[in-house]
Amino acid sequence: MRALAEFIMKGRFQAVAVAGLGIGTLFFAWIGAAAAALVMLRKGLAEGAYVVFWALLPAIAVAYIGNDVGPLTMLLGTAVTAHLLRQSGTWSTAIAAAVAMGLVTALMLLHFGSAYLQEIVDLLKPMMDQLTQQSQGQLPAMQRGDVAAAIGGSTMLWSVLAVMLARWWQAMLYNPGGFQEEMWSLRLPSSISLVLVAVMLLLRYSGEDYRFWGVICLLPFVISGLALIHGVIGKRQMGRFWLVGFYVALLLLSPLWALLVIVAILDSWIDFRKRMSPPTGS
Repeated sequence: MRALAEFIMKGRFQAVAVAGLGIGTLFFAWIGAAAAALVMLRKGLAEGAYVVFWALLPAIAVAYIGNDVGPLTMLLGTAVTAHLLRQSGTWSTAIAAAVAMGLVTALMLLHFGSAYLQEIVDLLKPMMDQLTQQSQGQLPAMQRGDVAAAIGGSTMLWSVLAVMLARWWQAMLYNPGGFQEEMWSLRLPSSISLVLVAVMLLLRYSGEDYRFWGVICLLPFVISGLALIHGVIGKRQMGRFWLVGFYVALLLLSPLWALLVIVAILDSWIDFRKRMSPPTGS
């Protein structure tokens, strides 16, 4: 990964090549978006926008020929998220921007891409009908708004992950240890948490088309909650065993996800890491 990051930072041609080829091959689209984000984070808006512009060409081609808007929306979301992270220096602002991009993506698709969404609904209908039968009718029928929510949530999540990869690359090259410190300290302030919860509640009661859109606003709390766990375990020097155990429990015990979100919301007001006593012997 270090060699790839160094190659990207050698010049415009190298950055455009990695970003364009990555975006054009669906499996590596995340890598391509991260390449553009790395340039944006290190060199600023002008250089970053240059790479994003050329990476947009294969992204548009994939959307038009391959009928997949994912790489396009992820690239745009990543660019906005990376720019705001560079400008503000805070992950909370960047994540809030990613949420906004996810919601805008879903809204644009719902109102201007209904035919595209319907194609996906029709494609998934046989599988969803089978799942509905297995759940004895408890699983609701898929609608266009649900697909829009899934694409919007994917845009938000992959944009943040791409910027995280870019930030890790940046720290690896220019600021060793900086990425870990940022992740250990990542926390949503109470103002952003309040807005996210309010938007979730608003979407919940805005009609059937928006019934799952609140998930887009829920994802930042999952990210913040995971950062809290990493920060507590790391700062208290508890070792990787506890971290592995936590993720195993998270996979096996689904209620832990809800608890993680609740703890992240509480952390917005309480700031557990600030109140945490230093590890023994430090």
